[in-house]
Amino acid sequence: MTSEGSEPAVRLFNVLRGEADRVTATPFGEVGTIFSGSGIELVWVSKQGEPADEDWFRSDDVDLILVIQGQLKFEFESPGQADLVLSVGDVLVLGAGERCRAYRWPREARAATVFVAAYPVR
Repeated sequence: MTSEGSEPAVRLFNVLRGEADRVTATPFGEVGTIFSGSGIELVWVSKQGEPADEDWFRSDDVDLILVIQGQLKFEFESPGQADLVLSVGDVLVLGAGERCRAYRWPREARAATVFVAAYPVR
């Protein structure tokens, strides 16, 4: 039982069916926001057929990334950090300030790459 205007205590989403509170299309894939509150956000990202973002991404806080379908390639700006290819079940702990970019791998893959990311929000 919930009071008027409050969130239910239990909610269920199927990421592989694209379920989320809110889905946003970006030039580099779709993003589904599953939860945002209590200092944390959880999203899924689906990448299929979009161009690879040539810019570097950097988070101010740690990012936790879990691949649930396909493969995801990470390139890092730091020459001391080798590129990584994540497969289903792999979790990447991306440290705060680490500059990188990520895209579906291999690029010609027919199926989407889907991953979930959790990170702190202020």
